[in-house]
Amino acid sequence: MGWYRVFINYALIYLAFSMVLLYPTPLMYGFSCFIIAGRILGIGILNHDAGHLTLFKTKKLNPIVGRWLLGGFVLVDYDAFREGHLRHHQYAGTVEDPDAIFVQNYPATPVSMLRKFGRDISGINGFKEIIYQLKVSTWFKRVPTIAIHTLVIASLIPFEGVWVYSAYWVAFIFIYPLFIRIRIMGEHGGVTKNVSHDPRENTATTYASAMERLFVAPNHVNFHLEHHIHQNIPAQNLKKAHKLFKQRGLYEGFHCIAPNYWQVIKRCINAKTGKSNSKQHASSSANNLS
Repeated sequence: MGWYRVFINYALIYLAFSMVLLYPTPLMYGFSCFIIAGRILGIGILNHDAGHLTLFKTKKLNPIVGRWLLGGFVLVDYDAFREGHLRHHQYAGTVEDPDAIFVQNYPATPVSMLRKFGRDISGINGFKEIIYQLKVSTWFKRVPTIAIHTLVIASLIPFEGVWVYSAYWVAFIFIYPLFIRIRIMGEHGGVTKNVSHDPRENTATTYASAMERLFVAPNHVNFHLEHHIHQNIPAQNLKKAHKLFKQRGLYEGFHCIAPNYWQVIKRCINAKTGKSNSKQHASSSANNLS
């Protein structure tokens, strides 16, 4: 299942490349960039699963594939990500959560939300992310990124399609930041209580349509509450876990399930105050998603 998930995500990227090669029009190029941005997020989620050692049953495969095929592709150092993300789970719902900065300013005013989206689609946050990853990495840590991107470029040479590789960077800089923002909003944005030890108050799950799964909720990441309840559930089983927990009444009395991502965006907007549900503090981060 782990290899199948990796294959499907890369296959969609190459499908996007192929569409541009077959129909080299500006419209097709733009559409392909959206597909690729969704898969950059998708491969980032697979790297997340590898960081939890749940992508593969064979535990030793997780760091190897995570480092070379997943984290490297999305410019993230696997080991640094794993260390930081496990701290997020350890301190979720507390002021010590290193990821709190991403959601501390939700709900936001409509004007503030438009500014946030503007920074995403203008490329400001995309360039910031690239600069940040360069600052925190070393040449040794960049080897997986250089290797996998060199392999991608080389694979396009026989088809005289190296030029379509540019779609990756357009997607990464101008579209991916928006997708990852919406994904994060669905997980911890505008929740009932930011500072709470109960994941049903500090985390949320979002039902996603096929279109939403393609772009902002790939690889079952929308079942995020279930992931926080039990970190070791493989992603492909999170939906089953959701149904089981719901049958047993685990969500009764809690507002922790959103019907779609449009409702998530509405949840994260407060026209009156723009203040978050509870006061919290977090350290600085690369991508200005706050």
